[in-house]
Parts: sequence; C-alpha cells; structure tokens
Amino acid sequence: MTTLPTHRTCRFPPQPVREVSITHVRQTSCGGPFAIVTMDFEPLPDDEVSPVVLDWPVRDRPEVREQRRAWPEDKEWVDLLERALEQGVRNALDALGPDIRPAVRCIVTDFRWHPVDSGERGFVEAGEMAVREARRRCER
Repeated sequence: MTTLPTHRTCRFPPQPVREVSITHVRQTSCGGPFAIVTMDFEPLPDDEVSPVVLDWPVRDRPEVREQRRAWPEDKEWVDLLERALEQGVRNALDALGPDIRPAVRCIVTDFRWHPVDSGERGFVEAGEMAVREARRRCER
C-alpha cells in the first residue's frame, strides 16, 4: 500500500515582518501611479482563523489628520484608496498558494497619496507589492 505525501500547510507570516515600505511612483505624466505605503505584517495567534486583519494607526497621526482636513472634499476618494490597498493585500494573500495559510495582521504605518497622481489601481498594486516583499523577507 502506497501512502500519498502529505503537504504541510504553513502560516504566513511565520514571524513579524516590520517596515515593509513600498514606493510605487511612476511619474511619466499626470495620472501616476503614486502610492507610498509602509506596513508591518504580524502573525495572528494560532487560534485565530481570520485570513487578514488590517489596522490603520496611521489615520491617527497629526500630519495625516491635517492632510485629510486640507482635502475634505476628497474623503470618499481617500477611503477608496484605502479600500484599494486592502484589496491589493487580499489579492496577494489569496495568490500565495494552497500550502500557505495567511493569518496576518497588517498594520498600515504610512499611507501617502497625491491629489492628482494617485488612483485606485496604484494602491491595489502597492498592497500586492507589500505582501510579496514581506514574503520575500520571510524566505531569507
């Protein structure tokens, strides 16, 4: 009787990955993308099953609150950029593969946009890039 090899499912990230900084800026003409983010990736406790939890302490920083006050008409737009970053993180976590189980708390510590050059696509891509960089650091 032959037994099939069992695949061991590992969790991502296996240990905290701090200061994952992504500068996704392409300035060839107006329209960007312009997305600058810094995130920490922390493993969730073993008993938690949520695939991803995003925390936004950056929203409480005085300079970010001031930027939001300076552009109050853009609140919905900035909310869209935040959701785009979250979607990019989720996209990349879903693409990790069947043997990797994401159980991660993502902490957004820096989030910068430009009123002309930032857009949804740039922040989706920045979120995907952040997960790939965190994974690369875990494989060292």
